[in-house]
Amino acid sequence: MAKPHYGDRGDASLPSFFIIFIFLQLLPTGNGKADFYVLGPGEPLLAIVGEDTELPCRMSPNISAEGMELRWYRDQPSPAVHLHKNGEDVFEEQMVEYQGRTTFMSDHMARGEAMVRIHNVTVFDNGTYHCLFKEHTSYSNATFWLKVAGLGSAPRIRVTNNHDKGIQVECTSAGWYPEPWVEWRDLRGQMMPAVTHFSVLDTSGLFTVVSSVVPQDGITEGLTCYISNPLLSESKVAESSWPTSLSGRPQLTEWRLALPLILIALGLVMAGVICLFGKHQREELRTQLEEDTEQGGKEQKQPGSWAEAKLFHVSPSLDPNTASPKLMVSENQKSVKRLLFEQDLPLNSRRFDQDPCIMAHERFWTGRYYWEVEVGDRKAWTLGVCLESLGRVGRIPKSPQHGLWAVEFYKKRFWALSYPRTPLSPPQPFRRVGIFLDCDGGEISFYHVTHGTLVYTFSTLSFPGALQPFLCLWTHDPIPLTLCPVVGETQKDKGPPGDP
Repeated sequence: MAKPHYGDRGDASLPSFFIIFIFLQLLPTGNGKADFYVLGPGEPLLAIVGEDTELPCRMSPNISAEGMELRWYRDQPSPAVHLHKNGEDVFEEQMVEYQGRTTFMSDHMARGEAMVRIHNVTVFDNGTYHCLFKEHTSYSNATFWLKVAGLGSAPRIRVTNNHDKGIQVECTSAGWYPEPWVEWRDLRGQMMPAVTHFSVLDTSGLFTVVSSVVPQDGITEGLTCYISNPLLSESKVAESSWPTSLSGRPQLTEWRLALPLILIALGLVMAGVICLFGKHQREELRTQLEEDTEQGGKEQKQPGSWAEAKLFHVSPSLDPNTASPKLMVSENQKSVKRLLFEQDLPLNSRRFDQDPCIMAHERFWTGRYYWEVEVGDRKAWTLGVCLESLGRVGRIPKSPQHGLWAVEFYKKRFWALSYPRTPLSPPQPFRRVGIFLDCDGGEISFYHVTHGTLVYTFSTLSFPGALQPFLCLWTHDPIPLTLCPVVGETQKDKGPPGDP
């Protein structure tokens, strides 16, 4: 068979073909890495129920975003909160919950800035968001957080006369998010014990509050009910007055009004006598303590030491209403384990819906507290303290900027979840972790219980709201996390206990 004849020109083109082929192999293949970065808000955004809010994102460097695919989404790239593609809004891929509630703002796209406006904010909008800018096969995305707050209605005071329970004063308000704080004070400004119940409307996710007190001697005049949102610096207040129709009692007589003043005056006199009488004893006690300290030498307990922390030992209880469907809480609410499946649980705005996390019942505003968590040989966990208002929809932002102070064991490495993260080198793997919270001093410390050593401290903190113990179980191994019982005596002046 005759060989094909290419001629001199065809033979000369072969080296050129191979050069072009090699050059093409060296070109980028579109692996997704972009020569730009997308940046979202550096701090959590705050939105009010019923109002509008904006979700801004921008590129660095400030190149034009025109012609790019711009997508805002919650947990997965699709469906979207809002999608802008080829210069148009694409609503076919939009989540049902956002249909008719979003507007794309394109005023500054030429300099790489764009935002989505959400109208009529609802509780559903609370949580994690992502924005993704894509050009051909290159893309970059950013993650940020939206905190939703609902300021409820003005409280309504109702006074009832129940023949079995006596006179009760009830305070009711609706439309709150997250769960509000409730406080009662009497005519002298003193706090009063109250019974408070919260309920959530399935349709809106907003809390309704019903709180009641039993006034001393049936005197309801001057009782004040305060309801406040932990995310806002606003409260709603209602004050009671004396309803003569309830019991037929006449108006308070002059001597009844004067009696509290007389008792206060007597109390001041007695307090002065006691102070003078005890001054000498306090001086002697102070001298004795100084002598004991000098004799103690190196055995003296330094502030922040594990020995001192244990004096404030408490044993929190886990709150099943906050537990992820991936977790199972023990009957005594002291232990939690990871399941191989998700439970079918009722909707609950307090529950972590994605990450396998849980919080304790106890809420801490002031004082010092120490508790221990048995981790055993569990392969991955996160332990610490979080704000009561921590978002629970979608992925949990694990940093102090978002209200979480914790340590973590993951992929055989220990970390303090500071910003940026701090690697830890404990003397040996944790089997039990000690956590010390000083609300007033602004510190959260973590201890290696086996060695009795301090591992890490978050310091100079300022807490905008109540704090709660926080736990996460990241892997499916069967080893639970267990809140340990109190061992030994606790210090009597440790401050008010956590509010369950």
